[in-house]
Amino acid sequence: MADSETHYVTSKQITTRLKRSAGQLDGVLRMMDEDRSCDEVLVQLSAVKSSIDKAMKLVIARNINDCVDNMTDVDVENLAHSLDLLLKTK
Repeated sequence: MADSETHYVTSKQITTRLKRSAGQLDGVLRMMDEDRSCDEVLVQLSAVKSSIDKAMKLVIARNINDCVDNMTDVDVENLAHSLDLLLKTK
């Protein structure tokens, strides 16, 4: 992890999450075209919101990780643990 070439969160992970979110949003638009119930649409919009929130956490985690160049190995390990906790939260 101390190697500056190693990223805790990769661009591919972020891109994959955003593509998944875009697919979910496209599904919501189809639901609207199909006049699906408000309840169904809101459930799917909630899923999109959750997916976007996770993407935001990944972006934040990546940014924090990029700042660890001058940290000790113990600091990096502590940060990695904190990032694990952050990514597990809703």
